[in-house]
Amino acid sequence: MIPEAHTPTAPRKVPSKCSNQNRKIGRKKLHEIEQLAANIHEHCAKAETQLLVDLGSGLGYLSEALLQLNDNYLILGLEADEQRVISAQQRCEKLMPQKALNSISYRQEFVSADAQCRDRIEAHTSELAQSHGLSPELTTITMAIIGLHACADLSVSAMRLFLTMPQVRSLLIMPCCYHKLALREGIDDLVSSPFVNFPLSSALNKATANLAVCCFNRPFLRLACQETSSRWRKDSAAHAEHGHQMYWRALANAVSDDPEELVKVQPKAQQTTHDFNGLCLRYQLHSRLTAQLLSWRPSHETRFRQLNERYSEGRGSRLAEALCCLQTSIQKLCENLLLYDRLCYLREAAAEQQLRVEVRYEQLFDEQVSPRCQVLIAKKL
Repeated sequence: MIPEAHTPTAPRKVPSKCSNQNRKIGRKKLHEIEQLAANIHEHCAKAETQLLVDLGSGLGYLSEALLQLNDNYLILGLEADEQRVISAQQRCEKLMPQKALNSISYRQEFVSADAQCRDRIEAHTSELAQSHGLSPELTTITMAIIGLHACADLSVSAMRLFLTMPQVRSLLIMPCCYHKLALREGIDDLVSSPFVNFPLSSALNKATANLAVCCFNRPFLRLACQETSSRWRKDSAAHAEHGHQMYWRALANAVSDDPEELVKVQPKAQQTTHDFNGLCLRYQLHSRLTAQLLSWRPSHETRFRQLNERYSEGRGSRLAEALCCLQTSIQKLCENLLLYDRLCYLREAAAEQQLRVEVRYEQLFDEQVSPRCQVLIAKKL
C-alpha cells in the first residue's frame, strides 16, 4: 500500500502560454515541455523566483518555453554533452529575441552534488546575475532548480544541491531512466544493493535490512521504467504486432548466446520472411569489443531452428506480449517504491540539516502520453 503522503495527485490541467517554435518535436515531448514549463512558472511566480538552474538542459526546449512565459527569468542551462550545449546556443541565437537571448546561459557541466560542482554552479549563476545588473551576492537572489528528464543519478544530485545551496528555494524535477543509476564498486554479496543512490532513505534501508537477498537490481529498475498499464491497455490493437516484434528481438539475442556478441536492429530493414534469412536481414551482429560487424554463422542457424520450433505457431509472440502485460501490471509498484524512497530521503536529510521543507509528487502529465509523469516538487519554508 502506498503511504498517503506519496499518493500522487491526478494530472492537473495547467494552462500553457508557451508555443514552441520547433514543431518537429514529438507529441510526447511537446506535452511534457508545455505542462512542466507552465507548472514551473506558476510556482516561481508565487516564490518570486529570479533565477532558474535547468539541469540536463539538452537542446534548451524547456528554457525557451519558460522565457516565452516570462522574459524576466534568468536561466542557467547545464548539460554534460558539449554538442548539445553548442546546439542549444545556436537555437537561441536563431529563435529567441535579443532580450531573451541575453537571459539564457548554457554551460557544459557534468552535474554532481560535490563542493566543486556547487562552486562552479554558483560562479555561473553569479556571473549571469551580475550581467543583468543584479547583485553577484547570491544570498539576495531567489533560485530554483528545475529539470525535464533528469536521468539516472541526476535527480538525486538535484535534491542534494537543493538541500546544500541556501539560495535555492525550490526544486521541480522529473526523474527518469532509473535503470541507469550508477553502481557501487566492490559489491560481491547478495544482500547489499549494488547502486550508489538506491535505496537512499533510512526508512527503506531499515525495512529491507532483514532480507536474505536484495531484490533491488537492474531488472527491478528496468521494471520501474516500463510503460504504464494504462498505455498498455490503450494500445490493445497493436498487441499482436508488438508481441511479434518482441519475440523476434528476443529470438535474435538468444540465437547469439556469446557474451562478446551484440545484436542490433537494422534501422530501415523490413523483415519479409519469418525464417533465419529474415532474422539476418532484420538484425546485425557486432563485436562488443571492437564494434566490428560480424557474420551470422551456421551454428546460429541451428540454434534458431531449435528455438523457433519450440515456440512455433505464434506461441513465442503470445508469450512475449503476456510478459509485457505482467511487467506493466507491476510497473507502478516498482516505480512508487523508488520515488517514495527519494521523498523520504529528502525529508530525512532536511530534518538533519534543520531545514523546514514541503515535499510532494505531482502527476503533472497524462501518463497515456508520457509514462514518466511524476514531478518531484520541493520548497523550503
